[in-house]
Amino acid sequence: MARSRINFLKRPLGVGRKVLAGNRVNSRPSLKRDYPHWVKLRRDNQKYLHLRESLWMPSELLRRSFRLRLRTYNQEAREDRGYIFFIWNLEMNQIMGANSLSYIRRGAAQMATVGYWIGEHFSNQGRMSEAVGLLCDLSFSTLGLQRLEGACMIDNDPSVRVLKNSKFKEGGYAPRYLKIGGLWADHRLFALCRDDLAH
Repeated sequence: MARSRINFLKRPLGVGRKVLAGNRVNSRPSLKRDYPHWVKLRRDNQKYLHLRESLWMPSELLRRSFRLRLRTYNQEAREDRGYIFFIWNLEMNQIMGANSLSYIRRGAAQMATVGYWIGEHFSNQGRMSEAVGLLCDLSFSTLGLQRLEGACMIDNDPSVRVLKNSKFKEGGYAPRYLKIGGLWADHRLFALCRDDLAH
């Protein structure tokens, strides 16, 4: 496993084209050419996404902002601090959302935080559960992580299903955990350890 991780880090995901292939979705790092797909999905789902995300900046959907995002994603991948994947249909011509590994901690921790979002039209169909499952496989088999953490707002039942479908276990409650839509929101906390998948 150590050997595959070294090879992986020599070709960072953020600047590569590694595809995580599933039965219903494919995930891969974002590229400049993805902007038209990304901006359409974000614009079409702006009201829906505002229910679960922090407030958007006025420049949120500009091409320049997208390029800055990619630069940040690539730097985080080069430094093994985080990895972002866009989620596509099998034909790779329709973006449906994105998921991420962020706040990667090495040393004694070997853990990261899982995040995700999906367009309303694609939600509640099992697609994000599959995409998160692919991300978990990558985290444990290639990146050598031991623990993944996730959180969702207390009324976000679809997000709870995504985590539970990927075998995350609920482990706590965090009052005023993240600022969503300008307000501090309570969250349910979940975690998945590598050896949980063996049971």
